[in-house]
Amino acid sequence: MKKNVSASPVAVPPMLKMALPEIVYAAPGIECNIYFENVVDTAVFRNYAYEVRCARGTQGEHRWFWTPAEEDAGRSFELELRLFNDYGLVLSGTCRVAVAAKAAHPRRKFTLALLADSGVNCEYPDRLLEVMREQGFTNYTPVGSHAGGGRPVVPGGVAHDGYGGFAWASFLSRWSYSVEELPDAQNKAEEEQMRALGVHNLPKSQAYRLRSPLLRLENGKPVPDVPGWLQRINKGKAPDYIVIQLGANDMFNARPEELDARSEKIMGNARKLLELLRKYAPRAVFGVTTGPCGCGQDGFGANYGCMQSMYQYRRNIQRYNRDLAALVANLNDPLTVLVPLHHCLDPENSYLTGTFKAHARSSKEVVRDRNGLHPTGEGGSQMADAIACWLIKQREK
Repeated sequence: MKKNVSASPVAVPPMLKMALPEIVYAAPGIECNIYFENVVDTAVFRNYAYEVRCARGTQGEHRWFWTPAEEDAGRSFELELRLFNDYGLVLSGTCRVAVAAKAAHPRRKFTLALLADSGVNCEYPDRLLEVMREQGFTNYTPVGSHAGGGRPVVPGGVAHDGYGGFAWASFLSRWSYSVEELPDAQNKAEEEQMRALGVHNLPKSQAYRLRSPLLRLENGKPVPDVPGWLQRINKGKAPDYIVIQLGANDMFNARPEELDARSEKIMGNARKLLELLRKYAPRAVFGVTTGPCGCGQDGFGANYGCMQSMYQYRRNIQRYNRDLAALVANLNDPLTVLVPLHHCLDPENSYLTGTFKAHARSSKEVVRDRNGLHPTGEGGSQMADAIACWLIKQREK
């Protein structure tokens, strides 16, 4: 992401980059967070000391956090994050913390559609609905094809189009025919997360994940059908907001030598999907989210063995976030907005953990991460808070 970044005479490692979002959205009564590990693109986070300069909030060891008061509504504050090593200042970056003003018509009805990957399994759509109700937006209405896990939508309840394993290209072309085509490691990671959240009635059929809701068959071939999707989810009307939360599956297994080519392909698919949606939703506000960074290596090892490391995935998703920010800026579409999610999710305390023996011959038990990319319900609440703050900011207009 293009930032106001400066460096001192101290040598800066060539791969070290600041990943602060341009804007951190906030709202009265909702805690906002910046976790340092998520906004510095470095191989070893603890190689540096961190210092925050801001007129509001508190700097902890691993994060800056703040819950705005009512008197902060409508104001914004500059935040600077500085990195030091033993030789002095290495790098600094700034962002703006923007607090939403009170909405003029909080009870006015509006709809939101969500296109997403397995991130929805931490139930952030459910929490988002709760937060919006708590904030007085009693006619906020999510629309979508299912209520989670393929379950039917109940009037007034949660609805979205989140599907495990989906990427940008999936919504444009996925028309699979069997559950065997779904990655086994992905299935197991998602099922473990859902059970940990108390969702025991897992759907027997994974068929809802096999086909993009934006497609239909024509002469035996899948073709785009956004009007058909809109008819099914919102009586043919375009939603007021469409939030797109993707990226993890797009970049998951990319190796360093193929990042350029992979990113170019992903951004091409992102542009195609945004243009397709814009054709049928000309006045909708699109919120395109950055990708959360995941937890520690134990979680990646538990799910993926040696298929992918935490270090490489974090490098991949930070590259994705930078390129996505550039894509959104280059669209020159004032109704397409970047919604940062990578800064807000606690990498140490918002992912699934378990108790394990230290090793096969040890009687000592230790707590380790056990799921690399799928947050707990508390992590889902942090994601929902960040999206809610952005949405409340939109509603002040």
